[in-house]
This record gives sequence, C-alpha cells and structure tokens, in this order.
Amino acid sequence: MKIAAIQLNADFADVKPNLIKSEKYIKQAVSSGAELVLLPEFFTSAIGFSEQMLDVARQNSQVPVLLKQWAAEYKVIIGGSYITFNGKDAFNLFNLVFPNGEIFAHKKDIPTQFENCYYTKGDENNVLVTPIGSFGVALCWEMIRYDTLRRITGKADLVLSGSCWWDLPIDAPPEREPLRQYNQNLACETPVVFAKLLGVPIVHASHCGKVTAYNFPSCDKMQTRQFVGAAQIADGNGRVLARKPFSEGEGFVISDISWDTSKRKSAEKYPGEYWIPDLPDSYKRAWKTGNPKGKHFYETVTLPYYDKYGSV
Repeated sequence: MKIAAIQLNADFADVKPNLIKSEKYIKQAVSSGAELVLLPEFFTSAIGFSEQMLDVARQNSQVPVLLKQWAAEYKVIIGGSYITFNGKDAFNLFNLVFPNGEIFAHKKDIPTQFENCYYTKGDENNVLVTPIGSFGVALCWEMIRYDTLRRITGKADLVLSGSCWWDLPIDAPPEREPLRQYNQNLACETPVVFAKLLGVPIVHASHCGKVTAYNFPSCDKMQTRQFVGAAQIADGNGRVLARKPFSEGEGFVISDISWDTSKRKSAEKYPGEYWIPDLPDSYKRAWKTGNPKGKHFYETVTLPYYDKYGSV
C-alpha cells in the first residue's frame, strides 16, 4: 500500500483554515498515488495553553462528517486525531475512516501535561482491526511509554502515529540549548525507535510552525514555541523510507509499505520501567506536576465551558 504522512503548519486553534489545508494535502497525496493518508495529532488546531483552545471542540463538531466525505470523494483511507466532546467528556480522538464510511477509533490514553486542560483519559485500544489489516495507533507521548508497546506488540501489522510535539520556548536562555537539542532529537527519533521495538513499519504525521500561548502552569507570560519532529515513514528495522523534518515546512511524505501478518513479533517482555527513553528529570517533573494541575483546570474551567458551549 502507498501511504502518505502529512506535516501541517496549523493555524492555532482555528479549525476552518486547518481543514482547508488538510484537504489540500489529502488531494495532493492521492494524486501521488496514496491509498492511505495520515494527518497529525490535533490536525484541526495544533495545541497550546490558551483561552482559544476552549472553543476547539465546538469547532470540531463536523470533523467526522468531513473525514467521511473526503474518504468517499477521494477514495482513500484517512487517519488523524482531534479534540472532541461527546456531551459528557472530551477526548483526543483518532479516527481511521474508510471510503465506505466505516470508522475505527482510538482515544489517546493519557493527556500530556497541559493537554489535560482540554481533554481527559481515553482508552487502551491501541490496535484497530480493520478489513485490510491490524493497525497500531500511538499518539505522541504514547510512543515513549512501555505500556503502549505491551498493548501493540504481536497484534499489529503497521503503526499509525501522529504528534504535536512542542519545543522549548524560542527565547529560552542559552544554557538550555543542550536540552533543546535533546528534545528535537527525541521528537524526530521516537517513531523510529518505536518501530524497531515493535518490528513493524510506522507512518508518522507531524506539525511544523510555531504557537504563541501562555506558559503552564504558571500562566504569567506568553511564550512562543516551535513544533518539532518530522513527518516520516520507517520500516520495522528502523530504516527511514521517507522523512520531512519540521525545518522543511509543511507538505507530505509518501512511500510504499508492505506487511506480512506471519512475521509479527510475539509478545515480548519489556523492562519494568515506565518510560522507554531515559528522560531528563525535568521531563519527569513536568509530567508528575503538570498532569494533576491540568486535570484541575479541565474539571473547573473546561468542562463547564463545554457543557455551555460544546457540541456533541
């Protein structure tokens, strides 16, 4: 199958122009022979800590309908994630939509840091069993936790992943430059490492461009951050077949991917650690302290807003 992964320079928290961009690249990818097109995590909005994010779920209410229309019109399978509100809770929902209207779904299991402000825990259904194969799904930091590997190993033929991975603030002091380099390398190499550990190909869609939003959890100043990583496709040995780094701007990569269900890895025993990479202490602290503060914001600010203005 020929598969394409899109890299977007999204308009922050403004869904309509991002849908226009997404359709443009879907059309271009299909013209290049793509049979499956993957959009990044939060493809309708990107993400940042800002009051603007509160309205994204409402703006996203018609996204499932549009995805079905595009899949049918362009005769292509489309995947991507976005924030959705079901009348009770909000989720980071990944949809895989087939031309016949069939939809397979995964809700990201745990929001990352301030993402907790806008949606809640999802499910552990990281393998979508479809008519053409079993697809693993791993969104951003789902790819750096062993729990996700355990759910997918031996069950998937191919992994579909997407991220919206932000960098350090662009005005961070010079002494933090090594951490910036670490972060950019981690964002770029994480999908490749994940594919090697699973032994199956991976298709990864990403963001480029910048977002300006408040720092979290202090919320006392605005910061501009670059989205990093790469749209890329790699085989099960970690060999990169196509890659478009964030520095090259928006567009897409495309490659032929094959899979063989008889060659799936058997379930492996992974180490008892929580994180796959050896994360710096600052990352672990941000996860430990930011997640609870984000949940409090979700419960006290976001849910009341969704209840009043949200759309199922």
